[in-house]
Amino acid sequence: MKTLPLFPLPLVLFPGTVLPLQIFEMRYRRMVKDLLAESGQFVILQAPIPDSPNSDFEMIGTLSKIIDWQPMQNQMIAIQVEGEQRAKISRVTIASDGLLSGQAEALSFNLEPMLEEYSARLKDISILLEQHPLLSFRSVQINAENAEAFSYQLASLIPFSGADKQRLLELDSSLQRLEMILSLLKDF
Repeated sequence: MKTLPLFPLPLVLFPGTVLPLQIFEMRYRRMVKDLLAESGQFVILQAPIPDSPNSDFEMIGTLSKIIDWQPMQNQMIAIQVEGEQRAKISRVTIASDGLLSGQAEALSFNLEPMLEEYSARLKDISILLEQHPLLSFRSVQINAENAEAFSYQLASLIPFSGADKQRLLELDSSLQRLEMILSLLKDF
């Protein structure tokens, strides 16, 4: 476990997906500068209540790294971050400027190949997506070499609720994640 900066946001970032952010708060500008200097990681955690991200956030999030950045007006920084791996957080502390940090334990990868079980789920999901009246989606939008990456990309692209996305992030099995996506789509 390592101590890493925490960045609560009102969203879920999945491993293998990219998120653009504009950093304007002093504590996060400091975090970005430190991370760029040491090529470090931080953890993005879902804060279900946007008005109180420092006191109410999920304890499973995504280890993330900055993959691109550029300065903006008014000392803001535009960054693109990529989710790398799920992480469980413990022992949260708050710095004098309000930046949170915590002990981050990386949760294991599950690099299962696309097996027959997954193919059946993917076919069912693709049919539901193509028939859904509110979604414009084609499975070719996803490029993944394994079931884990595919399930994360799919969960990221479909507009499920924050609570549902958090539950999807917390699942350890790609097959369970695909089954939950299928179930959610049937009720969507």
